[in-house]
Amino acid sequence: MNIILPDNIFSRIISSCLSAEQLKQISFLPSSQITQSIINVDSSVGLIPVMDLLTHKDLFVSSKLGISFEGTLCNSYLYYQGEQRSVEKLTLYGDISSQEAVLSRILFKEMYGSDIQIEITTHLNKQESRNLLIAGDENFVKVRLSKGISFAESMIETFSFPFVNYVFASKEKEVLGNFIKEIKNIDSLVYNKVEKGNFDKKISQASEEYIKSNISSLVLKFDDQDVEGINQILRLPYFHGIVTDIVEIKYI
Repeated sequence: MNIILPDNIFSRIISSCLSAEQLKQISFLPSSQITQSIINVDSSVGLIPVMDLLTHKDLFVSSKLGISFEGTLCNSYLYYQGEQRSVEKLTLYGDISSQEAVLSRILFKEMYGSDIQIEITTHLNKQESRNLLIAGDENFVKVRLSKGISFAESMIETFSFPFVNYVFASKEKEVLGNFIKEIKNIDSLVYNKVEKGNFDKKISQASEEYIKSNISSLVLKFDDQDVEGINQILRLPYFHGIVTDIVEIKYI
């Protein structure tokens, strides 16, 4: 089995709680590349952005485990420059995937009633003057998130359903089912790991403390509300005219 995860703080914590044998099977990729990888490689399971399911409807998806956020702690943060009511352009930076590209447009349409211009950048200036949405570790390296607004919290406040960021998926039902059984207790293992501290070397100590203090915002074991959150978030692009069909998910 191949286990493909996004290279961010949350999936690294998950990986650190897996067995020695599973660790040999793990590879980390940018979020935008994981779905194509599990399609190309047999016996693969990936932790993929929910919005990737818009264009990959044949994948099997776990209804039991993934990554969902309920509060200020999340993988993406908004950073505003100047007056928030007059945002016309948003720059995306970091580990950007379909999740940020699609949902940022929808969120700002709901918040401001107008279409904003989206651009992606690979470089930030020291004196940054753009409105930003940053995804991934860049938020945690220098505690940048202390000046940001949780994207998950903004989505929850606007649409009133859980913000599911990543789901475990595979093109092979049996492979996914077996993997989920193997990691069925991953949530308690992750929470215990975070509680002990010193769980990641790539982020600052202050960010570790922030994650530890807000770990209750991280949901790994899904309930019915989270599954409904997946369904609802995938309907948003249809209601906003981005896609022409409502996606039916193949849950296991």
